[in-house]
Amino acid sequence: MSSARYVVLGLAPVRSEWFRSVARWANEAAIPVEFIKCISATEVRARLDEGRPFSALLVDASVPGADRDLFDAARTNGCASVIVDNGLVDRDWGTLGVAGVLSDPFGSADLLTALERVGQRVDHATQLRDRPTSAETTPLGGRTVVVTGTGGIGTSTVAMAIAQGLAREPDRTRLLLADMALRTSQAMMHDARDVVPGLVELVDSHRLGTPDDDDVARTIYNLPDRGYHLLLGLRHERDWHAVSARSLQASWATLDRLYTTTVADVTGEFEGTDETGANDLEDRNRLARTAALRADLVVAVGAPGAWGVHRLVQTILSVLELGVPGERILPCINRAPRQARGRAGITAAVGDLVSSRAPDATALASPVYVPERKQLEATLRDGDLLPSQMVEPVTSAVHALLSRSTVTAPLANEPVPMPVAPGSLGAWGDDLDDDGAAG
Repeated sequence: MSSARYVVLGLAPVRSEWFRSVARWANEAAIPVEFIKCISATEVRARLDEGRPFSALLVDASVPGADRDLFDAARTNGCASVIVDNGLVDRDWGTLGVAGVLSDPFGSADLLTALERVGQRVDHATQLRDRPTSAETTPLGGRTVVVTGTGGIGTSTVAMAIAQGLAREPDRTRLLLADMALRTSQAMMHDARDVVPGLVELVDSHRLGTPDDDDVARTIYNLPDRGYHLLLGLRHERDWHAVSARSLQASWATLDRLYTTTVADVTGEFEGTDETGANDLEDRNRLARTAALRADLVVAVGAPGAWGVHRLVQTILSVLELGVPGERILPCINRAPRQARGRAGITAAVGDLVSSRAPDATALASPVYVPERKQLEATLRDGDLLPSQMVEPVTSAVHALLSRSTVTAPLANEPVPMPVAPGSLGAWGDDLDDDGAAG
């Protein structure tokens, strides 16, 4: 007689009637099911992370934590999710990744029919099954430009300049400037007196489904005088924990659908679990890592001088280590010197330092230089547009690299860690004149 049976995780309020019924059927051997009760979504994730194969996850529709991230975690671990619908929650479960729905109340035969449709029986000798990668790996329509760098060098100003310049393109009428930095600046620079709603609200709206366009529009500010829309960022640096991975991916899909170009201002910190062994650090850097991995172009911002060039090279190396090809990275020197000799020295220093640390990296573009403007603070205070001397050089460089045939579809999303069964492993710089503008 076969020992194969369904191994089922259950998540429901403790006093749920169907919860007790399934446990009784399993204990009495009325159905070929091993039923494992869980009282929270955190416990479900801990069970999934054990590496044991599961046939299905039964979730009560009214339980807290029944969202996109939980169902995606189950699917990533080869476990299909089935919702037990009590009629009290109206939600499109299919869009959240649920494989089936059982109407409460149900009988043992109904449960077996659902399990046969979505799951597989597990034998005691069964090894770990192959786990699917993230479902959101299909390249989407919108293009993404990421602007990153260390604090205090004008990264947010460069992002603002790129958004202003690209918004003037006649074929790019829908442009979004998204503040995804840990320490946000765009709200202050655009004099947004109300910091709600913003990124957290946009991501949260995708946790339990896909919002309609009107709901998304309510989380984003329209700036008709500037020609682009603005997504405000985190209200506090600690709010990064409210941005979950799968809901963020779903939010990106919506932005790609609604905007032809998204300029994302992110913090220049990309370390994750692979580099440090710290899961919390990867979660903290999720916004930067997700944006850079899906970007068509990453603009790494630095400053003149030894300190500024050193920090720029560190940022470039971090982006390369993340897996972004060198041809998708554009070095940018903010507050650049006007003399051609000074710029040539910076170009040579950046090239030599990067090639010595990452000799296998594909060639970077020559740095683009954004000149310093002494009246910049007054311009921002008065709400005026940035001067063309700042906008044109970097916009021309970004536009040229986005138009290159070598810049293809965005990279796939970050790989999902998968348990392994023991024993199963056998220069466009010549086009610039001395002022940094396109020739």
